[in-house]
Amino acid sequence: MLDAFLTSLFLIFLSEIADKTQLVIFALSLHYKSPWQVFAGALTAHAFMDGIAILIGAYTAITIPASTLNLAIGISFLLLGLWGFAKFYFYKKPKAKKDKKFTDMPIGAMLASFMLVTISEMGDKSQIASGILSASFREPLFVFLGSVFALAFAIGLNIFVGSSLAEKLPRRTIKIFTSILFIIFGVVTLLFR
Repeated sequence: MLDAFLTSLFLIFLSEIADKTQLVIFALSLHYKSPWQVFAGALTAHAFMDGIAILIGAYTAITIPASTLNLAIGISFLLLGLWGFAKFYFYKKPKAKKDKKFTDMPIGAMLASFMLVTISEMGDKSQIASGILSASFREPLFVFLGSVFALAFAIGLNIFVGSSLAEKLPRRTIKIFTSILFIIFGVVTLLFR
């Protein structure tokens, strides 16, 4: 139980640092000047999206044979790590459009945060990692708790300490470290299945 909680806490926190969703949350907190509402909306959206992934992971842990599941988990972690490297080295930032932004619409900070984070989390690496961890540990509640604590900490740092912390964190190093960590988890899962 503690392993599932701590692994989720550590891995999800690292995968959220300098993530696109955290940039969205930071922009929302600057736009709305309502840090607690942005925090609540973003955390609720993260918990919702990761919760769905964790339930799917728990279901697959029950229905798929352990050897097949461990092989799929190991390959998934490897692919997440390689995807992180590929996105970092080959992704070209698209040119910005001059359209009206969603955050310009007259809706509350909490609702805007919930909607934008839900959309930006679809298929995100932390959501996928939560589902994989749930299938791997077979402890969905503790994976969920670890994920939510990690996300609350990451969102809190982003919103409440954001600007000063962002200048000091080496974004490139963190993204590379997170990708390496996913690859290590994949190799370990494949070797010890």
